[in-house]
Amino acid sequence: MRQNPVVDLNQFIRIKRPRWERLAYLLDRVEQRSLGALAPDELDELFRLYRLSASDLNWAQTQTGNPALIEYLESTVARAYSLLAPPARARPVRAWWRIMRHRFPAAVRAERRVFALSAAIFVLGGLFGALATIADPDLSMVFLPAEHLTETPSERVADLEEEERNGGRVDGGMFTIFSSFLFTHNIRVCVFAFGLGLTFGVGTAVVLLYNGAMLGCITWRYFDDGVGEFFVAWVGPHGSIELPCVVFAGAAGFILGRAQWRSARTPLWQRLAEQRPKLLALVVGTSTWLVVAGVIEGGFSQINEPTLPYPLKIAVAGLLFAMLMGYLFVLPVDEAAGRDAAGGGLEIDGGVTPVAAP
Repeated sequence: MRQNPVVDLNQFIRIKRPRWERLAYLLDRVEQRSLGALAPDELDELFRLYRLSASDLNWAQTQTGNPALIEYLESTVARAYSLLAPPARARPVRAWWRIMRHRFPAAVRAERRVFALSAAIFVLGGLFGALATIADPDLSMVFLPAEHLTETPSERVADLEEEERNGGRVDGGMFTIFSSFLFTHNIRVCVFAFGLGLTFGVGTAVVLLYNGAMLGCITWRYFDDGVGEFFVAWVGPHGSIELPCVVFAGAAGFILGRAQWRSARTPLWQRLAEQRPKLLALVVGTSTWLVVAGVIEGGFSQINEPTLPYPLKIAVAGLLFAMLMGYLFVLPVDEAAGRDAAGGGLEIDGGVTPVAAP
């Protein structure tokens, strides 16, 4: 004769409850400290109770319809699993690819107004630098170190073109130093533009204005000396990527500043943590594109006439910039990337690990 399921359930709970409560007690200790807080025999007991409780959950799901019991066991078993299951194997290359292919452009699109603000401030600084240099050419000494003012732009270009004709036999060390100065300078600018966002965004705005003014000053010096085509051909190939990276870093800084200006109803650390996935995508994306710009600057940008005509280098610069803009704003991205940009996670070993406030 079939037994009464109610009696079976009551007996089941009465017999099994002590081990569920013991498992919950051990889990509390692990959550408060760590697995190392348990003695070896307690660790063995924890694994044994986890397996037994999982078996109890399976019985409850298949043999009873008691939602309270099932919910209690599911919660307990899930707690144990989260603490005892081995972490998924990280796949940094896959995570990097997902950021570059989807999450980075998605973050740029989600924050296009912030990026427009960063670009506008940078361009405004450039206009100020050019106009100030027109009004007072000696202001170039404010933006450039003295060692970079020992010869005029036209003299430097003449030396470089002579070196190109002679297969590199003429000393072009000053140009190489200046090129290295610009590249390392732009890396520092990106770091400062991002980090100074913690000054409510004011420091980021100052960095963008000052460095825009520096670029405006240099640009005017070359154009005023009659070698503007060389300047565009020299800066354009790597600058078409490097300068947007400065704007990316500035936008990331403004996102930090915006989190500080928002309502204080939630703690600052929580507001910053909410922006962490988006900022991670921007930092990884900007760093990657800076490397690409550095490779172009160390090779293609250094080749001058007569080896490479300046119109060709300018055309390549325009193509690179158009490709970057297409990648950022036209290339389709995964639908989940938009959610990732607003607070998603890093992909590891075939899954997604949420990135949330602690």
